[in-house]
Order: sequence, then structure tokens, then C-alpha cells
Amino acid sequence: MIFGLEEIERRVWEEEKLFLMKQVGILLIKNNAIKFGDYILASGKKSPYYIDLRQTISSPITMDWIANSLTRIILNEIGKEKIDRILGVPTAGVPFATVVSQKLGIPLIYYRQARKEHGVRKKIEGILERNDRVLIIDDLITTGESVIEAAEVVRDQGGVVNELVVLLDREQGGKERLRASRIEPHVLFKITDALTWLHSVGLIEDTVYDTVRRYILEESQTLPHNPP
Repeated sequence: MIFGLEEIERRVWEEEKLFLMKQVGILLIKNNAIKFGDYILASGKKSPYYIDLRQTISSPITMDWIANSLTRIILNEIGKEKIDRILGVPTAGVPFATVVSQKLGIPLIYYRQARKEHGVRKKIEGILERNDRVLIIDDLITTGESVIEAAEVVRDQGGVVNELVVLLDREQGGKERLRASRIEPHVLFKITDALTWLHSVGLIEDTVYDTVRRYILEESQTLPHNPP
């Protein structure tokens, strides 16, 4: 079978994403950014694991790998020419957005979750012009609510938001909520893919892996199933 150039490029990118997932996954384990135990998420739900990507800001090497991964997603799945501004979702997404902004030479903005009550009292920091195409960058997707809030702030001020880039998806219905809000998520990897690989190379114990897999499966069964 002979593949066309477009199909070859797609396959090469999928292999590159797999390589990046493995490298970043190892670094997350080394930086204690993936934790196992009993945790309460921001949504109030209990979870047997916790992803704390704020840990990575103290590791320049890990930050560079994450930023390079996000940059590669942008170049391969969106296109630099389609972006006028990059917005980091506070607080976890801002460091990653900052580094990606520098790598691509695209201006950075971010928004305040509480409006500033002095000076010009603005919610967006940085320069946002009407009809600017804004790419949102965050660390991960859980429910998608914080990204949807950020998109609404940008849209209220005349910006256009259609795309999101994140490192990982916790597979708890966030992608579906984002798409319902006209935001297409671009993700380096799903949590199940990362955990499966980490378990296969002996970086996660059997009992921990089984517990987390069962939790993710149970969570997915509680989600509303929308027709394609």
C-alpha cells in the first residue's frame, strides 16, 4: 500500500505524539506531578489520583519538554498563522502559555478571575484587539469549566476563541463540554493512555493501576452520552 504525503505526515505526527507522551510522562513521575492516594478535586469529587502540573515549574527541563510538546501540537494541528494571541488560564496554564508564546513569537494575554478594582479595571491583561484569534492554553482538562469561563471573557471583549491546547485529558467529560461551547480541544494524551504505558514499563504498581483504571471507567459511565 502506498500512502500519500498527507497520510504519511499524519502517521509521523501520531508517532511523535506517542514519543512526547512517554518522555513527558517519565518527567511527571520524576517531579511527583502524578500522585496516587485519596484526593478531592476542585469540582468536589473524590479521586484516587491527582495531577499537579504546578510541580513542573521548578524543573526547567520538564517545563521545556511540556512547552515543546504544546508547541508541536499547535504547529501540527492548528497552524501558527491562525493565531493572533495566546491566553494562559490562571493559574496553572499561565507558565506554559508564557513559554509557548516565547517559542512561537505570538503575543501573550491572560485574564483575571476577579476584575481589578483600580486603574482601568480590566479583566484581560495584555493587548487584545477586536476579532483577534485567541488560542487558550491550560495544563489539563477535567470539567472544562475554567477554559469556558476564560473563553467567555475573551469573547465578551471582542476576541475569537475556537481552540484549546492542553497536555492531558482526565476523561471526565470536559472535552464534550468544551465542544458544546464551540471550543475544540487539542490534547497531547489521555490519562488512560499515559497510565497504561507507565504501568507497562513498571512505573506504576498493579494495584494502583487497577484502582485508577476502575475509577476512570466508573466516571466515564456516569457521563451523558451525546450522539456523534
